[in-house]
Amino acid sequence: MQAGLHLLAEQLPDAVAAAREALERGARIPAAAEEKETRGALLDSAVTLNSMCADGPHPAAGIELTDALRELDAIARDPAVAHTPVIGRTVSNSLNIRIWTLRDTPHSAQHQVDLWSWITEARTRLEGMDDQGTVLRQAVDVGIDGGQWDRAWAAAQELLDHETQRNERIAVLAKSALLAWEAARDSNARDLGEQARALSVAVDHPWVRTYAYLAHVVASAASGRDLGPALRAYTSCTTTAGHATRPNRAWVVAQVALDAGHAPERVDEFLSATLPGGLGPHDGWRQILLADARGEDVDAVAARRLTEGDASAPDAARVHLAVARTYRRGGRPSAAVARLVEARRLLANWQGRLRARVEQESASLERPVIATPAQLRVLVLLAEGQTNAEIGRALGLSERTVAVHVAAMLTANSLRSRTALAAQHLRLALG
Repeated sequence: MQAGLHLLAEQLPDAVAAAREALERGARIPAAAEEKETRGALLDSAVTLNSMCADGPHPAAGIELTDALRELDAIARDPAVAHTPVIGRTVSNSLNIRIWTLRDTPHSAQHQVDLWSWITEARTRLEGMDDQGTVLRQAVDVGIDGGQWDRAWAAAQELLDHETQRNERIAVLAKSALLAWEAARDSNARDLGEQARALSVAVDHPWVRTYAYLAHVVASAASGRDLGPALRAYTSCTTTAGHATRPNRAWVVAQVALDAGHAPERVDEFLSATLPGGLGPHDGWRQILLADARGEDVDAVAARRLTEGDASAPDAARVHLAVARTYRRGGRPSAAVARLVEARRLLANWQGRLRARVEQESASLERPVIATPAQLRVLVLLAEGQTNAEIGRALGLSERTVAVHVAAMLTANSLRSRTALAAQHLRLALG
């Protein structure tokens, strides 16, 4: 029980110490004298330790990841925990660790297959039990991270239809609100976000409160309200130490604010107030995306390092979009289109607010060349690098006529060279 209380307070070293002491005391009890409740407590302590394995989301126990998963799977099969809350913790925590191992490439097709297979297996193990909330919440996360929004939405609605535990309801309401916001379903985002915030009254767990106030920011954004009060409420919803354990959530809040058109200077102030020690691995993203929101050029080399790392597809797409805008302002439209093509590839499954921004930027660059049908025939060969004489022979025209067609297209499209004309034509084909 003590280990569990330390976990709720996010005092991980204390939780490890309490769980280890429980196991050490249990080792001195003869197996024949071991009661069912004692056995359950010992297995629960083992779950606590193995859930904080090395290379997992909460590395505090120093246990190797493969050993931890093997132990958790064994506990899940132990009849002593059948139909008890321990089985729910065991299955959910092992699923969480497995999902964590694939965090670098959640949009990989094979990894998506693995993730959904693990979720199905976890739900099968918990079949018939009331508490499937954490597994369903993880299914929502997997659906969101992989762009499979219909699956994420279905898992969220199933959980909300049956989940009565308040903390779980708040978390899933917040995730559902964020999902609706990203999908540009503003009325759903507003209603779900307001439900999560209203339900959080008198809740004091940091992880629950940050979910609730994230939902409050989403609801405010979806309603078109000034985000200043909602951002200040998020900052004050828990302690600086509480925010420091989940910088990714504050960064999600910042992205919602930027997408809603909140002033980048105010967003930067929000991040500094919430996480005065910085965002850690998110600091590079902060610099790039805030600069882009201010209409400033971004460092293409630094941006490339971010996209080559363990970025999710939406995060990488945001950086490609920022670099594309830098290239466009610098008079490099073809380089900008190449970045936008990559953003589109990454967002193949994401039909929503971010994809719409990429398409809007693409439309400004992928303008078709203004030309008559005869001029278009000339343009196709010009884009292949042929000279006026070669084009004329291919189309049965004089070299002079070809030159007239090229000059007319340059004038109609306000371009200065054959190269620029060919590039504009090819950008549309590339996009």
